[in-house]
Amino acid sequence: MIKENIHQIIRDSLTNIVQPVRLVVMTGEKGCEMCPQTVEIARAIKAAAPKVALEFYDITMDRDKSEEYGITRVPSCVVESHDGRTVMFSGSLEGISLILLLDVIDSIAVGRAWFPDRISNTLKLLVNEVPVQVLLENDCSLCRPVAETAIGLALANKLVSTEIIVADDYPEFLAKHRIKLLPYTLFGPKLHLDGHITESTFLEMIFKAEGEKGTSDRRCIVCGHASPDLICQNCKTKIQAEAVDHKRKDEKVQERGSAMGSHNHG
Repeated sequence: MIKENIHQIIRDSLTNIVQPVRLVVMTGEKGCEMCPQTVEIARAIKAAAPKVALEFYDITMDRDKSEEYGITRVPSCVVESHDGRTVMFSGSLEGISLILLLDVIDSIAVGRAWFPDRISNTLKLLVNEVPVQVLLENDCSLCRPVAETAIGLALANKLVSTEIIVADDYPEFLAKHRIKLLPYTLFGPKLHLDGHITESTFLEMIFKAEGEKGTSDRRCIVCGHASPDLICQNCKTKIQAEAVDHKRKDEKVQERGSAMGSHNHG
């Protein structure tokens, strides 16, 4: 049974839900110790935000749904917007993963952009889907900004499919990829980076994973100027500055909203 403070966090996070959001929960009946708590949290989310369309499936019985969303492990929760943008969370929902899940639901419901236009416009050059997986720990403060970047890119373009994985819940995954440092980010089946990753590096890795559209005349994918790198140094600097500025503005808006909410309830 989830604690009252978790219920309160859910209620406080979902006060502005005005647009429908789909929440798909995939569980398994046998051997899944985390599944009951995930189901309970999902039901608490539905109770706090009736506009959330909650769907439950079993990974064995509902293979059509697991294949549709690319779910290979349980428990998993997929947040989906009306236009098909998705973010998946695999593992226990607590700490960072729970906060991020609630933030994704809220962002989709209110139409909040996670990144400035320069990043969204660059992602429009994608042709093929690129899966991104971020492995983290729920109490790792250094993991959160990397997960946020991966989530923001998925919300900016549906060709980026992001999965946030709680590493300790899937030891076989850690062993397979020989992961020793978190956060750990996979771009497609082969490319990966350890530790903190900037927004510009994220973009570079996504396009590398998709397959560089290379010619002898290499140009920056952002500005189009000749560059030996996918993103030239000038654009990298601008992307980082704009991303930081955008995040600061968003945090100020959230702080004002929280302050107003506290005042109204006082």
